[in-house]
Amino acid sequence: MDLLGEAVTVLSERGVLGRLAELIQQVYRRTADRHEPDLGDDAMSFGTTVWRNLVNLGAAAFQDLPCVETRIEDNSLAILSAGYVLRLYSLQGGLDSNVQSIRWEGSEARLGGAVENSQAEQLALDDDGQFGPAFVGVVPRKRHLRVAHAGDIATGEAVAYIGLPRDNRDGGSPWFDVRLWFGEPTRTSAASSESSAEGEIPRQRHDELPIPELEMQLRLRRGATRTGTIVSS
Repeated sequence: MDLLGEAVTVLSERGVLGRLAELIQQVYRRTADRHEPDLGDDAMSFGTTVWRNLVNLGAAAFQDLPCVETRIEDNSLAILSAGYVLRLYSLQGGLDSNVQSIRWEGSEARLGGAVENSQAEQLALDDDGQFGPAFVGVVPRKRHLRVAHAGDIATGEAVAYIGLPRDNRDGGSPWFDVRLWFGEPTRTSAASSESSAEGEIPRQRHDELPIPELEMQLRLRRGATRTGTIVSS
């Protein structure tokens, strides 16, 4: 069995992929239902809501599964089980997204996994206790996986790919292997065509934006003695 097929089999048997697919589809449907362009919603707010919902809900969605851990790194969700580290990537462009048009360097955590997968030798864990029971006794080859997902802003229909990320900072495909996981993309060749990404310029990604920490202070209105207005500094 190929490396990606083996990873998919193991994570499916442990309940990880079924739970994750359900979560992604639910989040896209709910976000589309709540999307209100007349109230100022746009593609950026849609993508940001999906991203934050997947992070916040995903952090708790796997707590009842044995030997599965979740953590949040670089404002994104990581799922750890059976020696694998699975992270999410939000594709831009809805159901027409090109899974080959990806840059990993926007996130240190995502780039690190692609770089490790690209090493000739499997890297050792930095710390024996780094990942707890999720990594007991096994560190698979090319242990980093990515789920690249997108959805239709009007219908909430979702599409997702799963693959082994590759360090492509010097060119080439961002994947060692990738396949359609679920959904019906309108770009039928996106998972297999490396050349389809040529010439495409990656756009600003909502899931790479920092979450600002606003400092708040109390200011009194001119002439006011007892009441004030809280504004951001």
